[in-house]
Amino acid sequence: MAGTPDVGHWSEDGLPLDARRIKSAYERVRPALRRDRLFVENAAAFDVDVEELDLRMARPPGRLDAGTLWDWLGGADQYRWAGLRVLAEGFAVPGALRLAGRITVPEGSLRVATGDVVVEGDLVLEDQAMVLVLATLTVTGALVGSLWDYSMVAAAEVSCRDGVTSGEILALDAVRCTGALHLSGNDYACRAPLFDGGVLVDFERSNAFGRVDAAERITEWNLTAAARALGLSADDELDQAYADRLLAVGPSAAPGSG
Repeated sequence: MAGTPDVGHWSEDGLPLDARRIKSAYERVRPALRRDRLFVENAAAFDVDVEELDLRMARPPGRLDAGTLWDWLGGADQYRWAGLRVLAEGFAVPGALRLAGRITVPEGSLRVATGDVVVEGDLVLEDQAMVLVLATLTVTGALVGSLWDYSMVAAAEVSCRDGVTSGEILALDAVRCTGALHLSGNDYACRAPLFDGGVLVDFERSNAFGRVDAAERITEWNLTAAARALGLSADDELDQAYADRLLAVGPSAAPGSG
């Protein structure tokens, strides 16, 4: 793995938080959050409300890590999406961290970056792994999340060549995928104002995209159409077969751990 450790943050040690900065950032974004359709639409159905968010923002953890993130922003994905907005407002910094090769985020761990992150290769998240980028996350290869369990990729903007996950992708601005993105399973959802790209296959779940600009989108339960869009056989287990194909054509660099 290659990187620039003095720009942003990318380790398992967590991100120190300052309650005063959280309070100030939340005061700036709260009026817009209260009106944002991605936060308020269907909020009651998922037991989401601004008053609960107020309480959470008043009691942030002293350090953000895999455990405290879930304690602070657990429950409906709207809380993690809103928390991302507050953190980006209060802690994002200029600069870019560049990582080379296939970056694997180990099971149950969190990686945080306060600036842009460019993965020149693939980004793979094991079960219960989380990536939180307070600016733009760019993956030049494949973005592969957990296929059977929870995983989370959250950033101001998420961009990849191709991808597949049964977990969450949360973005403040957009999810961009020039190739094909397969969002499998129905336990979790993705949330972003915009999906922009080539093919979006998300027939198994309800995702919260403000707008979808895709060359093709598969939303009907049609395995043959989904397989064709992903370049697979309808007899395949689509998410696993697609992940195997994406990683088989990934970078030649030796796999590394993020």
